[in-house]
Amino acid sequence: MASGSSVENISLTIGTAGHVDHGKTTLVRYLTGTDTDRLDEEHERGISIVPGYAELTLPGGRRVSLVDVPGHERFVKNMVAGSTGVDAFLLVVAADDGVMPQTREHLDVLRILGVERGVVALTKPDAVDEETASLAELDAEELLESTGIEARIIRVSGATGEGTGELLAALDELAAAEPGGLHDAAVTRLPVDRAFVLKGIGLVATGTLWSGEIQPGATLYTASGRTLRVRGVQNHGRPAEAAHPGARTALDVTGIETSDLTAGEVLLSRPVAAARVLDVRLRLLESAAPLVHGTRLRLYHGTRSTNARVRLPDTPEVSPGGDALARLVLEEPLVALPGDRVVLRSLSPQITTGGGTVLDADPTSRRPDLGWLAALESGDLSKLMPLAVSRSPAEGITPGELSLLLSATPGEIAAAAPGLEGILDLGGIYAPAAEAETARERLLGALGRRAEQSPESPELTVAEARNATGLGARLADAVIRAAGEAGEIHSGESGVSLPDADAVPEELEREAQKLAATLRDAGAEPPDVEMGPAARLLIKRDEAVQLSDKMLADSEKATEILQDVKSVCLSEGEISLAGLRDRIGTSRKYAQAWLEYADSAGITRRTGDVRVLTRRHRAG
Repeated sequence: MASGSSVENISLTIGTAGHVDHGKTTLVRYLTGTDTDRLDEEHERGISIVPGYAELTLPGGRRVSLVDVPGHERFVKNMVAGSTGVDAFLLVVAADDGVMPQTREHLDVLRILGVERGVVALTKPDAVDEETASLAELDAEELLESTGIEARIIRVSGATGEGTGELLAALDELAAAEPGGLHDAAVTRLPVDRAFVLKGIGLVATGTLWSGEIQPGATLYTASGRTLRVRGVQNHGRPAEAAHPGARTALDVTGIETSDLTAGEVLLSRPVAAARVLDVRLRLLESAAPLVHGTRLRLYHGTRSTNARVRLPDTPEVSPGGDALARLVLEEPLVALPGDRVVLRSLSPQITTGGGTVLDADPTSRRPDLGWLAALESGDLSKLMPLAVSRSPAEGITPGELSLLLSATPGEIAAAAPGLEGILDLGGIYAPAAEAETARERLLGALGRRAEQSPESPELTVAEARNATGLGARLADAVIRAAGEAGEIHSGESGVSLPDADAVPEELEREAQKLAATLRDAGAEPPDVEMGPAARLLIKRDEAVQLSDKMLADSEKATEILQDVKSVCLSEGEISLAGLRDRIGTSRKYAQAWLEYADSAGITRRTGDVRVLTRRHRAG
C-alpha cells in the first residue's frame, strides 16, 4: 500500500438504496464494472449483506463514490452504516415490484440522515410491459411526494444498459451542485467498517472518510485513546498520496494490536472523548408510534450502534411526524460531534422510528440546557461563542475545541471572534473578558504584596503566579503571557515580578552592605545572624552563603575554604574535622559547619570520622 500519484478528489458520495433483489448491485456493476458483493455468502444468497463500494467517473469528469447498501430488512444496520456520510441517494425501485416496505424504510433512513437529494432508478423495465412499468413509476412518485422529496425518476436496466446515459447525466448534475469536501474540518474522522490483517501488508482498516484528510505518516487516534500510525493510503483500491472526504479509504496501519481495531471504531486526527450522553433535536417519522419519556431505542451512528434511553425535558411525548429536544443516554459510548445525524429504531418490532441531529455531544449539566441548545440550533456564532466561552471560564477554550463544540470549522471560528463583546483572545485561547481582567488584577496584586513584604525577593514562582490568578494552568499561563507582552510584569528565570521590583529600597541596601562587611571581617568564623531581608538579599546576589539555619558566611571566603577542603582531599585522600580546623585556624564549631556545608554542596561525603571527595570532584 505505497503512496501513489494524487488524483482528483471525490466530488460526491452516492448511496444506493432500495428493497432486496431490486437490482442495486447489478446496476452498480453495470455502471462501474465493480462487483460490490464481496462476501461469498452474498454471492450464494444473491443479496448484499454489508455495504459495497465502487468508484464512478461521470461524463463531466467528476469522480463519485457509490455505496451499495444492503436491501434486506435484517441488514438495515449495515444499511445505516453505509448511508452515513452519504451526500445523495440513488434509490432503486424495480418495475416488477414497485415500492416495497424496505424501499420506504431506506428512504426514511436517508431522510433522517439529511440526504434529500438524489435520483430514482426504475430498474428492470425490460422485464415488464409498459402498463406495469408506469404503475411502478407512479408508485415511486407517490413515495417521493409523501416525503416531500423532489427527484427525477429514470428508467434504467442494469442488464441491457437502457437509460444509463440519462442516469449518469442526472448524477453528474448532482455532483456539480455539491460543495467540495470539508478540508477545514475540526477533526479528521474515518468510521471503520472493516479491520483485517492482509498478508505481506499487516493490519488494514477501511471506511469512508467523513472529514479532513489522511496522508501516509499521519498519527491517528481511536475513540478509546489508542494511537496508531498510517503507513499507506488507498482510495478505491489505488495507492494515493492522501484520502479526502467521501473517498472509500483503506489504511495500512501500525502501532496498534489487531484486537484493538475492529469494525465500529473511529479513527481521528486528534483525541476526542467518546460520549455517553447526547443532546439532540429528535424527529419521529410519520409512520412511527408516539414516543414517550424513558423509552429505550436502538441508536445507529456511523458504523456503531448501541441502546439509548430517551429523556424528554420539555414534553411528555413526541407525536408521529413531530420533533422535540431530547437527551439520549447511551449504554455504550461513541464519538459524535454537533451536526451528526443518528438513526433510531424501536427494539420490538425492529423498525426505524426516527432520528436526531446532535446539538451537544458533551453536555455538562444534569438536565438539558434548553437555552444553550436553542443557541446551538441557531448556528449564530455571535451568540454561541460567548456562551461557549462562558462554559469554561477558568480554563478558556481554543478555536479547535470551539469548532468541536459548535459544529463550525476553525476558520469560521477565527473569522467570527474579532469584535465579539465579552470575549478576549489570549494568544489563541478565548476567555471571558471579565474573568481574564479579574485574574490579571489578582496577579498584579499578589506581585505587589510580594514586593512589599519581601523586597529582596519580589518574584512569584510560575506555580505561585498561576495560583494567584485563580485560573486553570492553561488560561493562567495565557494571562501571565499577555501581562508580560503588555509590559505589566517581568518573567525571568527566578519567576514573575513587577517590572520595577528589582529596585531595592535604600534602607535595605544599607543594611545589606553593613551585613556584607561584617561577614567579610568574620572570615572563617561566620557570625550567627537573623535570616531577614538583608541576609536573603545577599544570598540572592551570591554575596553570601548559608552554612546553617542562623550562620551566614561571605561567598569569597566560602569558595576559598571549599578549595582548601578539595586540595587536602586530593593530596591526602581525606580530610578530618581536626585537619580542617588546623588548616583554617579556627575552632571545632566552625570547622564542623564548613564540612557540613561541603557535604551539602556535593563536594564531599562523610565516611566514618572523615570526609572524602565525591566522584565528580576527584579528578580535580
